[in-house]
Amino acid sequence: MSSSIPQPTWFASQPTPVPSPIDISVRELKELMDDATLTPGKDYVVVDVRRTDLDEPGSVIHPCAINLPAQSLYQTLPVVFMALRHIPKVIFHCSSSKGRGPRCARWYQNYADSQGPGTTTAYVLVGGIKAWKEAYPEQVKQVH
Repeated sequence: MSSSIPQPTWFASQPTPVPSPIDISVRELKELMDDATLTPGKDYVVVDVRRTDLDEPGSVIHPCAINLPAQSLYQTLPVVFMALRHIPKVIFHCSSSKGRGPRCARWYQNYADSQGPGTTTAYVLVGGIKAWKEAYPEQVKQVH
């Protein structure tokens, strides 16, 4: 008889992030996108932290998203922060934003706070890409 040994989670070796991330609703994100005075990548950016679930059939991405998988985000935070530090709203999401999205937002905010007062704040898209797709099905891009 084989016994299965529980494997540690992908984030087990990383520090537990402290602050609670700020929530942003799909409606609030849509308002940002509809505001002609705001530019994605300058005034806000959406960070999709999914990895393997992007390969699932029917998978979609947000039209303003960059993909930075959660599994490698912590290790690359210094570079990620340098790239995003001048963007006021950095909006993280995963599939439903119940695990990876909030964890990554907290890591990002912890790192940003450790660098002193700044101009960037982490947010979490409530409900993740699933909520976005349900509310705005015409505002997604097919992965495959």
